[in-house]
Amino acid sequence: MRIRRLSLERFGHFTDRTFDFGPAGDRPDFHIVYGPNEAGKTTTMEAALRLFYGFPLREDYAFKHARSNLQVSATLEIGGATRHFTRLPKRSGSLVDETGTALPETALSAHLAGLSQDDYRRLLCLDDDTIVSGGEEIANAQGDIGRLLFSAAAGVADLSGVLDGVRDQADALWKRRGRTTRMAELRRELGDLDGQIKERDVTASAWKALKKDLTRAQDTEKAARHARDMLNAGRAKIEGQKRALPLMAEIAGLEAAIAPCADLPAQLDFDPERLTTLSVDRGVALHNVDRLTRHLTALTERRGGLAVDPALDALATALDDLEDLAARDRGAHLDLDRRLDERCAAEAGMTRALHDLGVASSGADPRSLVLSVGIIATLDQAREALREAIAHAAAEAREAVALQHRVDAAQAALASLPPQKDAPGIADVLLRFNADDLAPAHAAALQATGAARARAARALADLAYGAAVFDRIPDCPTSRIAASEWVDRHRALRADLGAATTRRDDHLADRAACDAQAEALTRSRTVVSDSDAKALRAARDEQWAKHLAALDGRTAAAFHDALLRHDAATDARLGQASELGQLRQIEQAAAEAEARAAQRSQSINALQAAITQIEEAVRDAARQVGLSDGLSPQEWLAWVERHVQARDAALSLREAEDANRPVLDRGAALRAELAALLPVDPVDLGSALNAARAVADRDRAQRETRAKAEDTLRQAQRDLAGRQARLATAQGAERAARDAWQQLVAAHLGGLVSADCLMTTLDPLRVLREHEVARAAAEQRISAMQADQARFADAVEALARTQGITLQPTAAQTYAALKTLADQARVTRDAAQGLDRDIDAARAERARNQDRLRGIDQEVAAIATVFPDPATLTDIDLLRQIAARTQRAIADRSLLASRQRSVLLELGATDIAAARDQLAGLSMADVEAALRSNGSDLEHAETTLTQAIEARTTAERALSQVKGDAEIAALVERKATLELQLEEAALQHLELSLGHRLASDAIRRYRDTHRSGMMTATEQCFASLTQGAYPSLSTQIEKDSEILLAVDRNGASKRAAEMSKGTRFQLYLALRAAAHEQLVSQGTRLPFFCDDIFETFDEDRTSAACRVMEAIGGRGQAIYLTHHRHVVDIAMSVCDVQPVLHEL
Repeated sequence: MRIRRLSLERFGHFTDRTFDFGPAGDRPDFHIVYGPNEAGKTTTMEAALRLFYGFPLREDYAFKHARSNLQVSATLEIGGATRHFTRLPKRSGSLVDETGTALPETALSAHLAGLSQDDYRRLLCLDDDTIVSGGEEIANAQGDIGRLLFSAAAGVADLSGVLDGVRDQADALWKRRGRTTRMAELRRELGDLDGQIKERDVTASAWKALKKDLTRAQDTEKAARHARDMLNAGRAKIEGQKRALPLMAEIAGLEAAIAPCADLPAQLDFDPERLTTLSVDRGVALHNVDRLTRHLTALTERRGGLAVDPALDALATALDDLEDLAARDRGAHLDLDRRLDERCAAEAGMTRALHDLGVASSGADPRSLVLSVGIIATLDQAREALREAIAHAAAEAREAVALQHRVDAAQAALASLPPQKDAPGIADVLLRFNADDLAPAHAAALQATGAARARAARALADLAYGAAVFDRIPDCPTSRIAASEWVDRHRALRADLGAATTRRDDHLADRAACDAQAEALTRSRTVVSDSDAKALRAARDEQWAKHLAALDGRTAAAFHDALLRHDAATDARLGQASELGQLRQIEQAAAEAEARAAQRSQSINALQAAITQIEEAVRDAARQVGLSDGLSPQEWLAWVERHVQARDAALSLREAEDANRPVLDRGAALRAELAALLPVDPVDLGSALNAARAVADRDRAQRETRAKAEDTLRQAQRDLAGRQARLATAQGAERAARDAWQQLVAAHLGGLVSADCLMTTLDPLRVLREHEVARAAAEQRISAMQADQARFADAVEALARTQGITLQPTAAQTYAALKTLADQARVTRDAAQGLDRDIDAARAERARNQDRLRGIDQEVAAIATVFPDPATLTDIDLLRQIAARTQRAIADRSLLASRQRSVLLELGATDIAAARDQLAGLSMADVEAALRSNGSDLEHAETTLTQAIEARTTAERALSQVKGDAEIAALVERKATLELQLEEAALQHLELSLGHRLASDAIRRYRDTHRSGMMTATEQCFASLTQGAYPSLSTQIEKDSEILLAVDRNGASKRAAEMSKGTRFQLYLALRAAAHEQLVSQGTRLPFFCDDIFETFDEDRTSAACRVMEAIGGRGQAIYLTHHRHVVDIAMSVCDVQPVLHEL
């Protein structure tokens, strides 16, 4: 499936934006979408994903159009047919065709190879974040080829992190000898719960015993407490009697004290201290009345000595009205002389201004030449206009002269240039061959063929073994599969041979052990073996046969000896039956071991023959290609693989030469034509292009210099003509400004002042006007001052006559005398008014004190009515004494009542008489003796009660441990829960561990299955991306994994983690390109997006990456999104077929 046309009707910031990718053809389907930052490149890729998989509920690209209005459409090529789809943001029916008919999701998802949106992003959408995480994955995987291939093919950039995370999760659940894992913590908690359950669980019989102990302890405590309380009650009664005895004595004394005061009141309705206050207030009031009477007499005498004249009040008012004129009169006396001097100075200044204007002072009035500010400003404007016109005309004249010099210089410069000649045909040749595009293509072709030739040479050199060196690729007598089978068969036979040899040696060792055991049993000759017994029997029978034949004493003796030895052996064997059985077992085991060793020896011979046959076949194959006879099957397989690589490299060289031959031929033709036009024969196309460009640039510079000189001359001539026209205009303006200036001076100044005199400056006219303004102001001030002085003198003179005062030499002095008279009258009036106020205040104060004396006497008479015979209590001091005696009687009565209540409370009696009866006959000594006796009894009772309380508390504590709640059940339930959690943690650990192991096994199987194809594709792509810096990739077995190594052009190996960041990014891109090739080989062709991933690549590697994208476009549709213009230029120049450019 590919995208022919993508329309973003309403998506992101796009409205009705369409990308036309055109129909598929024979050319690579490589497209570049170019635009500045935030132009919408990533938005375009996201729009394609929205078309394939729909809009999410929370849409990040609904910032211009509302989510309900978003719409993305596309025309897709599926299986050679064209179909139109539109995606709408709906919950159902979001996919419609060109007629608006709703389509099922399977109409589009069936062609996405079963990939989900996340799968599509991982596999077919490569952006900067993905390539960065892919580079980190290469470093994290530590070169593990299985992880690298699987993560690249699956698009999982952080596979190592995922697997390590699963391992960490499993270890967090359980780890051998781990103390902080989840299962270890659960097991510890489970053990603690078991201990708590055992500690707290109690039987029914033990509970009954604890209950009975508690009841007994409570009864004992109750009895002890009752005894203690009775003793406390007796003690309290005795202590009450002890406290009541002194109180009864005090009551008797109080009754005797209050008996004489029976007629005094029971309480006072006033504060006795009030009498003291009244006494003090009465003395103060009497003193104040006397003092105020004397003060009023003195004030009255002083007031009678003051006389006030009402006529002087009018004088003060009149003087106040003249205060303003008086102030102006004083100011005139101080300022009039100065104002007269200012008027004279202004008139002298006007005379000097006339002299500066060239006018005789005797022949004209200065004020006739004073002009207004507006007229002076008009003259100034006219003068400045004239001066500017003069300056402008002069500047134009200077510019005209300078331009004439420029025209002369330009004519001389043009004449000094060499004559123009026709340009050579070098530029035409460069244009015809399109040298700018041919040069990088030719360099790339040379680089590609050179790299292919170097790889072929290196692969051919790798075929050398020992002294055998090849100048061409020999024919290999065996295939790689056959060589691999030899290696596998040889390795299996060697393993079987080692196992057979080990087993044979084991059997021989068993045989030797059996012989040693048998020898140990028979070494002492105490055990007669079966063979010895058989030999003795044969000897006996032989002697018997001889004796039967001879029947003499000698044969009889010999038979007798043989019979004795056989009988002795038989008796011995009867006594050694167990040793004989053991000896027979040892002999059987020795025979079995010997048989097995013989069988293994036969197997060893057969295996050695098979191994020799394989090695002979390898030596024969090696001899056929000219190698030495000492190659092992493994070395032969390695040589065969290098032979395959050399053959592939030679094929790649031929393909590179065929593919680049047109470009190289065009370069040779261009070099031949340039050699005919250049003064020297170039070494290669690059030097020819450099020399040709230098010649073309020199000729172009000469033409540009002549053209520039001609343009300079024409421009100078045009400027001179324009300047001359402006000069004539400026001169006319100067004449008009001069005439206007002269006419204006004559109109306002007549013939008194020359226009040339004012041409320099207008300051004399301004100075003349300023002096006239100052003179007029001084004149006005002088007149006003003199008028004020006259009015003030008339008013003062009238007042002086009215008051009968002699006039002083000046009006100011007369005004001061009147002012003094008015001030004296005012002081006398103020003093009289003050004495009147003081007399009124003194009279009012004396009346208040007299009223206070009457009020005090009335209050004292009212207080005296409380006591017996109030008529005699008129003196305040006497009243204070009887009030004090009454207070003491009241206090004694209150204390007596208090003491009686205390006695009644202490003894519990109803009245004082009953209390006296209870205390009759008791003394303090009797009470003290009773208290001491009660104290000893109470101490013993407290000890008994304390012991009873301790016993009861102990019983309660023991019983409280046995609770009737569900604590034990809760503990059991918690135990069951912990057991379930422990089981769940074990299952989860098992799931994670097995999952990690299965994933690792799957990655290992994937590596074994796809290593060859993807490794070859990755190697070719990585060599192209790094410009041959890493021409090949190899692997190295390390523990349980296979490590990827990159081999540089010097043959040095480097792990992935040792590469630079940019090189790791390029390795990841090569892995992803190989994965895409595998995906296409499996029949899945979907659009491949790359979003600006070349930022860390230099220009050379960017060129190679563009060719990789072109190769991806050759297998399917490749769309690269970028905001870098140089990437577009590089792609246009290096790709065999220029990609299709779409600009935003």
